[in-house]
Amino acid sequence: MSARSTSAMSRRAAALLALVLGLSAGALGCKSPGAPADAGVQGPSPVPAPAGLIAEAFLPTPDATWAKVRALIGGSAALLPGSVGALAASLLGLPIAVASEIDGNVPALGVAVDAPDRPRPRAALGLHVKDGARLIDQLTRGEGARFRATPDAATSIALLEPLQGVSPVALGVLGNYLLVAETPGDLTALGPYVARTMPQAQVPKEDLAIELPRHALEGPVLRAARSAWDRARGPDGAPAATAVPLAPMVEGALAVLGDLERARLTLTLDESAHLRASGTPKAGGGPASKASADLAVGDVTPLLDLPADALVGILVRDRAASRAENVPKLVDAVSGLVEGGLPPAERERLGAAIRAASDARGEWFAGGVRFDGAGPTAFVRSAVADRAKLEAAIQDLVGTAELPPIQAALKREGFRVSAGKAEVAQQGGEVRRVRIEQTAAAGQPGGAGAPPARKGAPGAGPPPAIELHYLIRDDGLFASVGNDPSAGLRSAVAAIQGESLGDVPAMKAALAPLGADIAFALVLEPLRLVANRLGQPGAGDPAPVVIAAGAAPAGAGAPAALWARADVAAAAIRELARLGAAF
Repeated sequence: MSARSTSAMSRRAAALLALVLGLSAGALGCKSPGAPADAGVQGPSPVPAPAGLIAEAFLPTPDATWAKVRALIGGSAALLPGSVGALAASLLGLPIAVASEIDGNVPALGVAVDAPDRPRPRAALGLHVKDGARLIDQLTRGEGARFRATPDAATSIALLEPLQGVSPVALGVLGNYLLVAETPGDLTALGPYVARTMPQAQVPKEDLAIELPRHALEGPVLRAARSAWDRARGPDGAPAATAVPLAPMVEGALAVLGDLERARLTLTLDESAHLRASGTPKAGGGPASKASADLAVGDVTPLLDLPADALVGILVRDRAASRAENVPKLVDAVSGLVEGGLPPAERERLGAAIRAASDARGEWFAGGVRFDGAGPTAFVRSAVADRAKLEAAIQDLVGTAELPPIQAALKREGFRVSAGKAEVAQQGGEVRRVRIEQTAAAGQPGGAGAPPARKGAPGAGPPPAIELHYLIRDDGLFASVGNDPSAGLRSAVAAIQGESLGDVPAMKAALAPLGADIAFALVLEPLRLVANRLGQPGAGDPAPVVIAAGAAPAGAGAPAALWARADVAAAAIRELARLGAAF
């Protein structure tokens, strides 16, 4: 292996160490973890927080957490170093003999500050060592010395400079902390806060914690989120067709993100990985306070009532007032897909149809995806507030496809939409269908007047036509689209009284902890999804991944706290690690 490739590998490895141990943050600190056990011994005085602070990092028990990580990864993790000290020595280019000097039973700390002029934040990591002076001696004295120590007069940090070559990161020692940063300037600017101030705070109980202050949320975090959303939208700022349904939700989430006073992320590891996030709204009744107060929450029952063969399930709750606020955003999103936008009369008709459908449905809808040998089928069930009004509203909404500007847009994209009755018997109501037919490739001549595209071989591209079947009853709106919408509709209706996700032990166990404050929940079986994509339906181990969000009740004059969580089963983590190792 060349020196250049070795150096590049070390640089990437050191950056990974800083990311894992240093940019995850917590309600930081501990009761003098670097000080002697004698409580009467006074540690170094704290220093103020650096300007632009966006994250503080806290890993309470590095060795114990690293052992959990290795256990979750499984087989291939046996090749990884057995302790954080050995891992750090390997990644940072230190002699393996000093690995035992790094104390894996005392918190590892880190801090990050905003750096608008750089591609990533400035960061520093502190690893507690048993004796800082002894570590310096081991690294700088004797025949095996690899570094020289140069004291920094302003901070008292002993800067470690390699005797040969160039180190991929800046290293230094202050007190009983080995400090790591990208540059010596970062080390001297941030290292004193890591080694002198952060050890004084309270130790969190989780394996890893992240706390983001207001400056981070309304600054770099919001900028990154907006940048990602801008990339998902078209070049003119209008959402791409696939992003239209998400536009109001994403825009609302961005407004909430920029209105948080602080946020906290934590990671707890046991037989699974549990990631938690919570946000406290700013005072003043802004978007975050309004969202936490107005959020529709409830339990997970509608998700458990989906068909048992669903490999993906989603539940969304929203109040009528929130849906009404989103109507103009949806109209704007659809109008953005039409060349020149929709004229006022057509905008009004589309808005009226969306508004009527929004008013007539209930506060939740749940959907899922099933797979068979021929492909996927999606199904949805929604609560119904006014059956007659919802039936009329959906008819009006489908009818807007006949508006000339929308017809022209569909023709330009090579599609035609039609509607009628579907022959699906014994479902307790009239089943209707909406057919979206591909007439020509997007941007090619032909449009709505061209003959239907011929059906190609399996896997040759999208199907020439897709049908949506839907049924409205007093107990819900049922709909299905995909490979076999009739079967999907029957399955969604039958699941209420028959076999459902609530009867699948792995799914029920994964969803049970969510409680009754849920506004959004997503559950999926990644291993079984992969098996179906490989043509092996029914194969794959149960390994649910659950993502959810909601609002905890307000208390003692404080607004309701917004929360989100993700739970990943160990089998899914092992498969991801295996796939990652393959690349």
